[in-house]
Amino acid sequence: MEILLLRLALAGIAGFMLGLISNRQDKTRSGRVFAIVSISSALLYIIAAGIYEETPGVGDPARLTASIPAALGFLFAGLVHVRQDRRGAGTTTAAALLLSALAGLLIADGSYTTVLLGIFFFVLIYWMSGFIRDRQLRTRGQVKARGRNNPG
Repeated sequence: MEILLLRLALAGIAGFMLGLISNRQDKTRSGRVFAIVSISSALLYIIAAGIYEETPGVGDPARLTASIPAALGFLFAGLVHVRQDRRGAGTTTAAALLLSALAGLLIADGSYTTVLLGIFFFVLIYWMSGFIRDRQLRTRGQVKARGRNNPG
């Protein structure tokens, strides 16, 4: 029981961290949503594994966890939109939210190293994309002095 509570707490922390990192770019204040999605994914995995342990050979635990992407589709529909200048917005947040759900599943499974590597690469990509964008804008003379490198 304690290990399950620890895994749920870690899923919430990982999701919240991913939300904070994603928030630096899109300003949606989405840390809580990311944590909830991550914890929900972990809970679904724990439920599916528990059902399979109680009734071995009956059913498939992957079916319950396969419903996570379908549920995320509803959230993505609200996140992804086309702005007035006909540019898409929200796709990065939707992708980060998917990563949060996957992190919750992997933490519930006990695959901590995989989650740490995933978060590391997520942070690296955000940092590099912000660095590249700022460098491109500086060469065009479009950046005001900000004092720090914002990812995005």
